[in-house]
Amino acid sequence: MIPPQTARHRRLPALAALSLALLAMPMAARAQATATEQAALSELRATTLALIDALVEQGLLTRAKADELVRRARTSGEQAAAAPVPGSGWGAPKPVVRVPYLSETTRAQLKEDIRNDVLATARDEGWADARKLPSWLRAVTLEGDVRVRTQSEFWDEDNLGAEIFRAQTDSPAWAPDLLNTQHDRNRMTLRARLGLTAKASDSLSGGLRLVTGSTSGSPTSTSATAGNGANRVSIGLDRAYLRWEPQHGARVEGGRMAVPFDGTDLLWPDDLSLDGLAGRGELDIASGLYGFAAAGAFPLEEFANSSRDKWLFGGQMGLDWAFGSAWQLRASVGVYRFRNVEGTRESELPPTGALAGVLPYQTSAYPAAIRQKGNTLINLNAPLSTAAPVWGLASRFQPVDLTLGLVSRHYSPYEVALALDVVKNTGFDAAEIARRAGTTAVADLRDKTLGYQARLQFGKPRLAERGDWQTFVAFRHFERDAWVDAYTDTTWHLGGTNYKGFSLGGQYAFDTKASLGLRFTSTRNLDDGVRFLAIPGDESSISGNLSSAPLKIDVLQLEANLRF
Repeated sequence: MIPPQTARHRRLPALAALSLALLAMPMAARAQATATEQAALSELRATTLALIDALVEQGLLTRAKADELVRRARTSGEQAAAAPVPGSGWGAPKPVVRVPYLSETTRAQLKEDIRNDVLATARDEGWADARKLPSWLRAVTLEGDVRVRTQSEFWDEDNLGAEIFRAQTDSPAWAPDLLNTQHDRNRMTLRARLGLTAKASDSLSGGLRLVTGSTSGSPTSTSATAGNGANRVSIGLDRAYLRWEPQHGARVEGGRMAVPFDGTDLLWPDDLSLDGLAGRGELDIASGLYGFAAAGAFPLEEFANSSRDKWLFGGQMGLDWAFGSAWQLRASVGVYRFRNVEGTRESELPPTGALAGVLPYQTSAYPAAIRQKGNTLINLNAPLSTAAPVWGLASRFQPVDLTLGLVSRHYSPYEVALALDVVKNTGFDAAEIARRAGTTAVADLRDKTLGYQARLQFGKPRLAERGDWQTFVAFRHFERDAWVDAYTDTTWHLGGTNYKGFSLGGQYAFDTKASLGLRFTSTRNLDDGVRFLAIPGDESSISGNLSSAPLKIDVLQLEANLRF
């Protein structure tokens, strides 16, 4: 049952309307009031404007809505002043506007009634009550997205069987974890991300982000595959960082963060986050030209009983130049070093008894949980071991990356964007690999350490409003040891390196911050001319290795995205 309204409650909307009417009153009419009445009206008008500002500050009213409210009130007043009235015209007497005198007590009561009226409405309609929210909450922002995707994976029937890849035991080896190479697959995936950013002061802030996906699998994918029965989707802490920005254009971050380097998805997939410490700075050089630099150190794997922890160190410098009336050029060069990720074969069998687990052993292994496919691998087991292979990376990784981006805005509001990314791993040394692998079987490995991608995009730079669209086409050539395959995009070749191919697609915003996307990607293994053993154990079959084995994959993705 709704309680009957009191007389005071019934008059609150009228009081609020009166205050807005006073804002709308034409200046010509107010000028005819007495001096006392004019002072009272001015004070009441100032009080009303101050009340509206206070509501904005407390979060009960947005600034845009407040400005619109005042604008509409003033527009109504101006229209009323311009409208003809009976007896107006040349020689007609001026209309007289009579405003009742408002005492100090009445004005104070009116101010209090308006405030209580707005707060009561806020409670009834579920507005946020700023009196119940701590002040620091005003500096917190939330953002996120949800993506639902259907993915069809088409494996060529001429691909080499997965059992042949999995039967590898000797060095060198490639893709020993493959489970499927010939059977098409259709699945639905879900990705959800929710991020929070809190600003503690003008220079200090922090952030958190939760995502779906496995907490111990690929570091570059946060999608969860549907069809796991009644099991719920796993949620993990993907980012947690502190950011200090002592001055504009200079910042330091620590924790788990987004990749701080410029680049494309050739090296830095969208879902990748890194643990560590990074700094970034920008410098204005001239009109339309500025430079930027970034550096960071990121632990990849830490051991309790060994000092050979795995790290990624990186540095990058670049320029951004806006020239002409509609051109922008962005270029950067980055130098990276993956420390202690290369494998070293053990010379002795694993320790036993009390020493088992105490002495470091096979710490250079490339963890099966994160590796994808493409990199050259070596067996780390001791020569006398009969255990299942433990794989490590054959090459060292010291990549140098060059990125170029050119944007044309001649077709505003649409853009034409061309991006080129080239990476070269300078750490490959076949002789050094043979020494660490403890076998001459890898001495004749070919240097396959180059990767590059060209991408052309046309459309709106961002899908912000209904009707916005983008389309793109990309070509990629990614040799087997150009980059650590664990940190690669999972759409191209379903993850990894050692392939070439193309990708094309587009997105259309069917609603505000909501879009549909379609993408087709086709890739096939690179063939360096070294043939593979078609039948394990059959010396009459073609000899060689599995790096060049046929492996063709087509991927079709249809997805719906919502950002908030």
